[in-house]
Amino acid sequence: MRYFLGFDLDAKSKIALDDWRDKALPKFERAVPAKNFHITSVFLGQVKEQQLDHLCGAIQDSEFHNFNLQINTLGYWSKPKILWLGGTRIPQQMLQINKHLTEFSQQAGLNLPIREYIPHVTLVRNAKSNPPAPLFAPDFELKIGQLHLFESVSGKNGVQYPIRQSWFLSPSIRPR
Repeated sequence: MRYFLGFDLDAKSKIALDDWRDKALPKFERAVPAKNFHITSVFLGQVKEQQLDHLCGAIQDSEFHNFNLQINTLGYWSKPKILWLGGTRIPQQMLQINKHLTEFSQQAGLNLPIREYIPHVTLVRNAKSNPPAPLFAPDFELKIGQLHLFESVSGKNGVQYPIRQSWFLSPSIRPR
């Protein structure tokens, strides 16, 4: 089974991102359904049950803090042909979570490719070319309070991402 660790978006945010895409960009054949909007922290790929148990145990024994992510940039990756939304500034809490999850995954015996972490919400797959600039810039603040283990399940109706396990993120400590 294929898994990834990441962050789900609340329904209001998913609807807002979908609405922005519909109003600010041209129509696309392979637009990602709003119900599939998420932010991946670590893509795990094929995972054995023993590896998954080890990884989930390490996450359970850790404390991660919640954060807000400002989404204000439209991006396009030409090789995978993906159109995405991201932010110009990645919260430190998000970077720490990614770092620890990568370490836990490696300790569980998963062989992860080393890549720069660019948190994003995929809007379109197989976009034939980089679209024109949006009619108006994206500007969303996402509140992230949970980490999830998602399974990637392909079926007749496309890919689904059911959540298999969740962990609450602790409130961030703000200086007085």
